[in-house]
Amino acid sequence: MLESLNMRLRFCDRKSARVVIWSAATLCLPWALAGTGPGLQRAHAQGAPAVAVQVAPVVSQTLQEEVSFIATLEPDITTTVGAVVSGRVIRAGVREGDRVSKGKTLLMQLDRTSREIALREAEASVAKARQKWDRLRRGYRLEEVAQRRAEAKEQQALLSRAEQDFHRAEQLYRDDLISLAELQRFQADYLAAREKHDRTLAAQRLAEAGPREEEIGEAEAEFHEARARYDLIVYELDRTALYAPLTGYVVRKHVEVGTWVKQGDPVAELVNLDPVYASGPVGERNVTRLKVGLFAAVSVDALPGESFRGTVTHIVPSADPQSRTFPVKVRIANGEGRLKSGMLARVTVNVGAGRAALLVPKDAVVRRGVDEVVFVAESGKARRVKVQTGRAVQGLMEVFDGALAPGQEVVTVGNESLTEGARIQKNNSPMPSVPQRQNEAH
Repeated sequence: MLESLNMRLRFCDRKSARVVIWSAATLCLPWALAGTGPGLQRAHAQGAPAVAVQVAPVVSQTLQEEVSFIATLEPDITTTVGAVVSGRVIRAGVREGDRVSKGKTLLMQLDRTSREIALREAEASVAKARQKWDRLRRGYRLEEVAQRRAEAKEQQALLSRAEQDFHRAEQLYRDDLISLAELQRFQADYLAAREKHDRTLAAQRLAEAGPREEEIGEAEAEFHEARARYDLIVYELDRTALYAPLTGYVVRKHVEVGTWVKQGDPVAELVNLDPVYASGPVGERNVTRLKVGLFAAVSVDALPGESFRGTVTHIVPSADPQSRTFPVKVRIANGEGRLKSGMLARVTVNVGAGRAALLVPKDAVVRRGVDEVVFVAESGKARRVKVQTGRAVQGLMEVFDGALAPGQEVVTVGNESLTEGARIQKNNSPMPSVPQRQNEAH
């Protein structure tokens, strides 16, 4: 009655309010009189009209025991490549986002001029030290020993002659035939000859005995020292060209052509994205169910509809003191490089054998106060069943209740206002749209 009245009022002109009020009074009068007559009694006898609903069956499925958590994708390796030697940059061609290959992509080239000059000098020092060491190890040749002996004999003869001259000069000085100065000159010649004879005699003995072990060891040490200086220069020359230490991508560049870098200065930051790791927190109740080696399904919001296979590789045994969660990492192959560092990921890990479960469409579950209920369609009526919900699986909701059985039909559309025992009429065909009148559209 009131709905018909509202419909009449809706289409009345505002300027005809008195007519509307009179019409309403006229219409209400017969309806009010009929409320006490046999018409209302017949309506009560027939009951409320059936509610049009749509239904779906309760299904039984085997669900895997799973642990799910939200994660963030992380690279396998993140490194900052530093300069090995100092120098001026003459090439630096890579840019942020460039893909680099291990040992092949040149990150930076330094000037080589000064080190190439030092290398030639070091080569000469090594050759000289090598010759000296080899000579001492071989010892003196027979010809050299014979030469030392001949020199010693020659100096012996010269010493004998100088000694005789000195003794004769002494006699002449006693006879006052020469002066003191002349005597001193003969004495000096004699002493010089004796000193030279001693040196040549010592050289003869060294040649006959050969070099000492100390001399050989000293020459060997000098050679290795010169070789070490040479190797250091070769090493520095080789490191003037700095290549990528891993295969991945450049995320930041620190040098340009003309920059002077010192040993250890950062050159570029690189990441390796094959594999990547989905890292996220897992609660203390679920982390005990995880084990290294379990397989996981990983979905990424940036690539909807796709799933990636991963493996649990790290379970950190120390929890965050505030959230009481444990960091867990899942390794995912990423040969094509589609997964990027920082992407949001959803990880599901199978942790046990499957279990039987009852599932209903999500729309079948309605909330009444603090309870979750479903309505079962039985003999044209709705039966209210209280349930507890579990996991959501592809549009279905797991329910825990002994009153439901596979194959039973539950109401999915039209259940918002249902009550226990309400009459229902199943109609699973799409509901037709109600056309609007022309004046209602406005």
